[in-house]
Amino acid sequence: MSDLLSGFQPLYLCIPLISGFIGWFTNWFAVKATLYPVEFVGIPPFLGWQGVVPKNVEELGQSFSRLIHDKLLDVERIFTDIEGDDNERIDQVVEDVSAEIVNEFSTNIAPEKWARARDKLRDHINALVRRNVRTVTHEILKRMGSEARDFIDIDVIVREAMAKDRALLGKVMVEIAGPEFKFIEMSGLWFGGLFGIIQMFLWIAYPADWVLPAAGFFVGASTNWLALNLIFEPKEPMKIGPFTVQGLFIKRQLEVAGKFADVIADNVLNPANLVRHIADGPSRGPVLAIVEGQVDESMKEYERDVMVSMLVSKARLEEAKTDLKARVRSADMATSGPVQAFADQSERIRAQLKEKLEELDSEEFGGVLRPVFQKDEWKLVLAGGLIGTGIGFLQVVYLFG
Repeated sequence: MSDLLSGFQPLYLCIPLISGFIGWFTNWFAVKATLYPVEFVGIPPFLGWQGVVPKNVEELGQSFSRLIHDKLLDVERIFTDIEGDDNERIDQVVEDVSAEIVNEFSTNIAPEKWARARDKLRDHINALVRRNVRTVTHEILKRMGSEARDFIDIDVIVREAMAKDRALLGKVMVEIAGPEFKFIEMSGLWFGGLFGIIQMFLWIAYPADWVLPAAGFFVGASTNWLALNLIFEPKEPMKIGPFTVQGLFIKRQLEVAGKFADVIADNVLNPANLVRHIADGPSRGPVLAIVEGQVDESMKEYERDVMVSMLVSKARLEEAKTDLKARVRSADMATSGPVQAFADQSERIRAQLKEKLEELDSEEFGGVLRPVFQKDEWKLVLAGGLIGTGIGFLQVVYLFG
């Protein structure tokens, strides 16, 4: 030991500092390379890089959608009984649709008789229309809720949202795993500095040209690997002396549950995406059938009403019904009041996601984030090692001649 110290030079203190820098830089690079760039940069197919998450967004999106569909959301539970909610949106739908129907009576179906009608008749028609529209709206929402499994595919909504915006999954990761990403970066500094002290003594004892590049590879690769694994391991709390250790992400389960619920409810299973899913594609047909069926039922109410018959003949009502159903079929369902009211379930989705995520066991909870790092993880570890090797080589050339 005394022989080692006798040859000690102040310049050797740079080795732990540079090793710490290698650990920090390679881990910082691993985080950034996981998320960025969103699009491939370089000369395809091999010379360049695309962030691990955006590159594999289809596969990772499937993993996320299966987790949400199988473990976290019960579609039937979310959409059942929403017609019974004290919902301002439903009230607004009733008012808007009622105003349209009354306007249709006064300007198209029976304009002349409406103009001559007494206030009592007009008031009756207004009250009848509002009552009928409210009944029909609630019935549509009830039917859609009971049949939600037939036309709402959570897997498709999640995958489409993430494929449409390849940066979205990265945003989800940053939101729910921000502290873990910061840990990956800073742990590289501490692990790298610790390994650098060992590396310094190794260099003093055996100053061969290959030692610092080899040590740089070890520091760059091992700090990446250690940081990535300490996020998830151990899954269950483990006593080590006076300390209790557990994977950082696993330990934050309750906190992550709330953030995950918020970001999914706001950015993935939000009303806009649900409306788009219902209004376009295979879901449109079943929803149209429900709406058209309720149009038939609502028109029967008008046909049976004596005071309505004073304004409109049955033949004219039949024409109005045919015209209304044609407009329903050709209308943009995304602007339909009942569809928008049905899709506006962010708070229910948020609450159920949070509740179910808190109930997952450690293994299942780790599966929320682990696939993101496992995909091409070896490339990140290898890249860290290669960067460390390069910096180690520069030390040999510029610090020690």
